[in-house]
Amino acid sequence: MVEDELKQIQHACHEWLRQPGTSHGSRMTIPVCGAISRPIQLEVRALLTFDNVLITSAVDSSTGVCYSKLIGEPLEPGEFVDTPFDQLALQSTPMGEELPTPLRATQERYHDAMKRLSESPPLNAGKVGPVNFEADSWWIEKGDSQAEPQPRYLLYTAGVLLGYSLLEQTRSDGERRGRFHASENYFEYADLFGSLTETENERLEANVQEAYGIPAVGINEIRSRFEDLSAQANALKLYVESEDGDKIEATEITLEDLSRYYHDDSERWLSVVLAKP
Repeated sequence: MVEDELKQIQHACHEWLRQPGTSHGSRMTIPVCGAISRPIQLEVRALLTFDNVLITSAVDSSTGVCYSKLIGEPLEPGEFVDTPFDQLALQSTPMGEELPTPLRATQERYHDAMKRLSESPPLNAGKVGPVNFEADSWWIEKGDSQAEPQPRYLLYTAGVLLGYSLLEQTRSDGERRGRFHASENYFEYADLFGSLTETENERLEANVQEAYGIPAVGINEIRSRFEDLSAQANALKLYVESEDGDKIEATEITLEDLSRYYHDDSERWLSVVLAKP
C-alpha cells in the first residue's frame, strides 16, 4: 500500500464513520478506484469507555489494520485519529489468523443453550475428577447426534467446575480458543471476569490515546484497577482438565467475559496456550 492509497481509504472511513447508521459490527467495501488498488473490506469496532468516551474504529476485515478512529462522547462530533503510514505495517494481522473480534454468526444457537442452562438445576459445586456428562447433560449443548463429539475442556478453580469450552479455534502460536459455556458455579465469579475484561479494554484504549498524543483521562486509575482485578483472577489458579479428569498442561489460561458489553451471554471466551511437549 502506498501513502496516497491510505489517505483515500481514510477519507472514505471519515465519511462512513460520520453516517448515523454506522455502529459496532457495520461493514462496508471500498471498491477499486483512484489510488485504491484492491477492494477494501471494512468493519466497525466500537468501545464506550468508563468515562463516556466512544471510540469507533474502521478496521480492515482481512488484515486487522485500523485505518482511523473517531473519538468523542456519544452524539458529539468527535475527532478523527488516523493511523500514520509508517505504523500501518506494525498493526497488520497475518492472513488466516483469527481477528480478536468475536465471531457472531452462531449467536442464536448459543442463546438457546444458555436459556436451557438457566432453566435447569445447577451442577454440584466442588466436584472433583471425571465428569459424568450423561448425568450432567443439562449444561452440555446438544449437536448433531450423528456427528463425532468434540472433546470438551473443563475449566476449574480449586476443584470447582466453572464451565467448559471446545477450544474450537487454533492459532499458529499454539493458542486454543473457543466459546465458554458457563456452569452455575461460574456466576459467583462472573462479575470479576466481566470487570477484568472491560478494564483491560479501557487500559488498551487509553494506551492508544497516549500513543497518539491524546490526553487519557484517568489512565492511572484504570491501570491500578486492572492490576487489582488481574491479581484476583490469578489468585483463582485456573486450570483445565479433559473429560476423563486428566489435567491439561497450559502456560496461560484466559477467560474473556464480554457478555455485559454485548448484552449477550454467548460472548464468553476461553483461551488456553498449551504447554509444548
